[in-house]
Amino acid sequence: MIVHPTQNGWQIIYHRAHALLAAQLAGHWRRKDAPPRLYETIAAISHHDDLAKEWEGDNLTEAGTPKDFEMDEGNSYDPLRKHIEHALYRGHWVALLNSMHQSHLNASKRGTAAEADAFLDEQADNQKRWRKEVETTKE
Repeated sequence: MIVHPTQNGWQIIYHRAHALLAAQLAGHWRRKDAPPRLYETIAAISHHDDLAKEWEGDNLTEAGTPKDFEMDEGNSYDPLRKHIEHALYRGHWVALLNSMHQSHLNASKRGTAAEADAFLDEQADNQKRWRKEVETTKE
């Protein structure tokens, strides 16, 4: 969940709602300014947070307040790996963008745990391979 404190409590945004809004905004790209592979990019945007099912599991802090996604202290990267693997069913471009997104979100964890380093290294390798597949560069 994306949690923003307010004067009267919290504004809570489910990740899937956030992804849908982002895709709707991307759908308004002027075609002359649109990125290559626009429709695949919109697909990646619309599904980039599908691994989150906030309505399942424990999403409260010890104090009983809603837990923002950045507070998640889970040490397993398996759900992220599975999410990126599932993105492959939409194509290499979608998987590449999702992998880049997860790498960006987790980059600050490099050097904190072997599992974090392994995940980030795997994603760098995946991204290199998928860039070749879709004939693009990092830039």
